[in-house]
Amino acid sequence: MQDKLRDLVIAQLKIDPSQYSDDLGAGDIPEWDSLAHMNLIMTIEREFRITFDVADAVDLETVGDFQDALKRYSAR
Repeated sequence: MQDKLRDLVIAQLKIDPSQYSDDLGAGDIPEWDSLAHMNLIMTIEREFRITFDVADAVDLETVGDFQDALKRYSAR
């Protein structure tokens, strides 16, 4: 799951793999603006076949947040 998320984030944001980290978040890099954030959420939902609750989606700010949410949603 983490490798797939890593690949999605790198591809969606079009960043160098060296920029990827669990702490990477919206606003840390120019590539991660509000539009890219929404596209990233939709891509992750589609690829993992989940739908984030609105309350959860609002809290998704870093790669680590996405990892935590995916763990919770996969346990459902």
